[in-house]
Amino acid sequence: MRACTIVIVTHKFLTQPGDALVTFLKRNKSADVLYICHSFSDAKDRCSSFSWYKNGSLFREGKTRDFRGFPELLIYLKELHFTLLWIFRSGIVWDVYIGMDGLCILFGNILRFFGRVKRTVYWAMDFVPQRRFKSRWENFFYRRINISGYRRADEMWDLSPRMAEARERSLGVRPSLYRTRKVVPYGVWLEEVQTYPYESCDRNTLVFMGHLLEKQGVQLVIDAMPAILVRLPDFRFKIIGDGRFRVVLETLAHDLRVNDRCLFLGKIDDHAVLQKAIATSCAAIAPYIRALDTWTVYADPGKVKEYLACGVPVLLTDVPWNAREIEAAGCGVVIGEERQSIVDAVVRAFDPETNAVMRHRARGYAQTFNYSHIFANIL
Repeated sequence: MRACTIVIVTHKFLTQPGDALVTFLKRNKSADVLYICHSFSDAKDRCSSFSWYKNGSLFREGKTRDFRGFPELLIYLKELHFTLLWIFRSGIVWDVYIGMDGLCILFGNILRFFGRVKRTVYWAMDFVPQRRFKSRWENFFYRRINISGYRRADEMWDLSPRMAEARERSLGVRPSLYRTRKVVPYGVWLEEVQTYPYESCDRNTLVFMGHLLEKQGVQLVIDAMPAILVRLPDFRFKIIGDGRFRVVLETLAHDLRVNDRCLFLGKIDDHAVLQKAIATSCAAIAPYIRALDTWTVYADPGKVKEYLACGVPVLLTDVPWNAREIEAAGCGVVIGEERQSIVDAVVRAFDPETNAVMRHRARGYAQTFNYSHIFANIL
């Protein structure tokens, strides 16, 4: 592995699996690792940046100006330009190029054509069968670019087993089209996560962590809080994250007179602090709204695994591919979107005996997605 040179190219807003792969390669002192990140449209800027590591240590880094305000097409061309520029300037023919979306793998396949990378891997972070964008033309090109990536990448890595099934059903992409396909899911560094027994946790707190969008369903929990407080008078709801829907959630909490029980903590950048905020909570929730969420049903939501790695019971709607598996493992409860379903699940998860058992089982289930094992197996 140390002699292998690897490029990872991604669009990034929050922490994602590409960061973990870079960490794994640095720890194993891989000869050369080049990590290129382009900002998502939801990010505060539209910069591109690179970090180049040699034998586990930072060798060189750089960042572009902010292209926010430019037409979207020009921003994509900017990303192509700098990806090619930085790879050509490195003077290395890279062994493996990992692109984490359709555009990024397109860049990689162009570089393979020019002989600058030997092998391309498409690590798909999501799959949206319909209406990925508002524009009809954007959706058309999104589908065509992705189909090209599925066909031309030397390896296909999916976050969940549902992705390939959905592609075949909606796009006609048969299994024989892939050269090689693997499931490479979200994971966690279990050895770095400190867990807390029920006796040491904040026994009154439910936690949510994630991007604050309508589809995430945080409003369902706030709406249920008056009924929850009748049965759990000391209940508090800890909300970690930010996003354009936050103002709607704060208004709802105020209108229902539960704003003093809703702790809006914003985005927590320090991962150790974030994990402690989750691990010391009594339970965690992921109330995805099925009608609004065209992403999670085919992906592998990282926050659910973060919750479990922190040893916290999870309440989640039946949207993620592994929701029923988590419930069967005894470390989660599948909930409905109805108020009473949420109230009953919260009360159940906050029961001392039930919570203690579920915390233990959560940590056991998390062993199945330890990054150390995932990356050692695929590389």
